[in-house]
Amino acid sequence: MKIFLRSLLIVALLANVALAQAPANNEPTNAEEAAAKKAREAAEIDAQYQAWIATLTPQQQAWEKTLQAELGGFYLPIHKKEKVKGRSNAWDFVADDPKLPRILLIGDSVSRAYTGTVRKQLDGIANVHRAPANCGPTATGLKKLDVWLDDGKWDVIHFNFGIHDRNTPLDDYKQRLTQLVERMKKTGAMVVWASTTPIPDVEAKKFTAQSIIDRNNVAAEVMKEQGVVTDDLYSAILPRLDELQLPEDVHFRGEGNTFLGKQVAIFLQENLPQVYKLSKRASELDPAAAEHPEIGFVFADAKGKPQDLQHAIVDTRKPQKGQLVIWLMAHNGTLFDRLASYGLHAIQPHYANRWFGMIDAKQRDDGESLGKIRLEAATGEDFSPVVDIPKADGMKTRALHFVKYLAKENPAGNWKQFLNDDQTDLRWDKVIMAGASHGSTTSARFAKHQKVARVVMLCGPRDQLDSWQGLPSATPQNRYFGFSHVLDGGWTGDHYCRSWIMLGLAKFGPVVNVDQVPYPYESSRRLITDADVKKDARRAHSSVVPGGSAVKDADGKFIHEEVWRYLFTYPVDDVGEAVEPESDCMLDLRK
Repeated sequence: MKIFLRSLLIVALLANVALAQAPANNEPTNAEEAAAKKAREAAEIDAQYQAWIATLTPQQQAWEKTLQAELGGFYLPIHKKEKVKGRSNAWDFVADDPKLPRILLIGDSVSRAYTGTVRKQLDGIANVHRAPANCGPTATGLKKLDVWLDDGKWDVIHFNFGIHDRNTPLDDYKQRLTQLVERMKKTGAMVVWASTTPIPDVEAKKFTAQSIIDRNNVAAEVMKEQGVVTDDLYSAILPRLDELQLPEDVHFRGEGNTFLGKQVAIFLQENLPQVYKLSKRASELDPAAAEHPEIGFVFADAKGKPQDLQHAIVDTRKPQKGQLVIWLMAHNGTLFDRLASYGLHAIQPHYANRWFGMIDAKQRDDGESLGKIRLEAATGEDFSPVVDIPKADGMKTRALHFVKYLAKENPAGNWKQFLNDDQTDLRWDKVIMAGASHGSTTSARFAKHQKVARVVMLCGPRDQLDSWQGLPSATPQNRYFGFSHVLDGGWTGDHYCRSWIMLGLAKFGPVVNVDQVPYPYESSRRLITDADVKKDARRAHSSVVPGGSAVKDADGKFIHEEVWRYLFTYPVDDVGEAVEPESDCMLDLRK
């Protein structure tokens, strides 16, 4: 009996063990059941997801619809699970604060992983959006960019393509990147390139560290050509790869994603679009800079007030035209505000230009000396025996040192685009020379010598006894634009019309009164105004320049806003019909 009971006990124990080891009724026993279970779970999650969507606003629902179309078979199920569980992710709907700038992040899974940190760091500073995809290679970018840009109203676009392009031929990569940048720039946003983060050498996965180095080098070339600033994430994380990157992987640990997100947030905060107004003393930028008291050119007045302060402006909120205005007169904040609003960069350099009233009239007015003096003041080269202006004190060198300082001090302003490769000179093909009166005359004289993008001559040029206006011009004649008031002594004395004719401007249209002929003023280069200045010739002289003397309408608004924009931005290749030079303008003013 004992043996029988012991046997029953053993059988019972074995049965219990067998039951314990048997699969639960809800566990699949084969691939077909597993697939069915997965489908049921997906259906349940989708039902919950759709129920959640039904609670959203129309704008949020539209965003989720975009995600459903763009996230694909890998990321969309993940997104649905996270939303059902009430979790936040990179593709959260962003309700914009209209007072804050809008930032769009474009990139692959590395970018996706640091998006949350960027949002957290810039909370209350910017609206941080993410493209509705794991953006992949440049080829995908070209296909999907219009979807990602959506309405295109972005202040900053921070983007990267690299890891998915590690096997893309470099020539193709460069061409595609260029196309992507050009399209992004059309939105008017400030475009920021994020250098691709390093990847390890892993033969089994066909990863090579050099592939990213090569593509970052190509990208650097493209960004330089396109005038795009770089957020150098590659260099930032490189010293900490062993600590922050997953083994044999392109991705990063949580701490690594946080590190990258903070780097991006810091860069963006420092470079958010805004109006940058900067100034710096010329004497602090170049130890070779010197005073020339013999022509009234000093760094400080008798009371110690600086006289060599230089000014600059750029508004990175505006679509950038990639041109630098060099203003050869005293700083004019009203004008500079307008130049920045046009998408132009502008500087006012301090250079040795106070020679005009210091020279004996016989030397100054001999028909050749004025032009030579102006050219020496502009270049610092020996063109005139009357003055001795070293290169360090000429406009060219002063402007070069100032732009180099701005490129370093204000990288968000992208001043570097105006420097040549070795930073030994400005890229004059991107420069607009401009000035009023004395400054407009020197601008035109310099443009005869050096080819520039455009010349804007307000109340000028003069030098009515000189002949340099008729010299061959390095700058094409259609790039000279003039504007004066008919009561200005320079106009009534035929100084301006003489210069305009000698510069060849009659080839591009008649003299046009902007108060009678609407924009674009017959595409002429010779504009005048007879606006009411109370018959004051002195006011008439400066009335064509934005500022206190400029004429306003009954509502207190300047009446020549459209004219100023025309002078600085109208396409130089759009010209009016040629006319014969005016016969009533005296060309020989010695008579």
